[in-house]
Amino acid sequence: MLFPVLSTHTESTSGHYATGAAIKSLLAYAHGLEDCQIDVEVSFGIVMLTGKASSVAAVDKAIQIASDISSRPVFSDIDVCETHLALPVRPAHDPSKDRRKSGNILYMKRDTI
Repeated sequence: MLFPVLSTHTESTSGHYATGAAIKSLLAYAHGLEDCQIDVEVSFGIVMLTGKASSVAAVDKAIQIASDISSRPVFSDIDVCETHLALPVRPAHDPSKDRRKSGNILYMKRDTI
């Protein structure tokens, strides 16, 4: 009599894809994660989050969402790219003497990491 070989995996590959797709769709529509680019991969019994986020709070929220959906351990390799505004550069002329330019922003630089 022949018996089918039982797999040691408790969940099929399609289950991994379904879990990954569910987490990714929740991350795409979560409030506060609009400007993040987070990819989800489920393999070898873990959920792996990779990509870019705008703040540490966004990374924490993504990890929380993934851990709420899946019973597997969640690992994160998300880069945080915070936006910083540089201090304004002092103008070459005195704005108090030049009434046409006073009150206007003359130069502003934004650095992104």
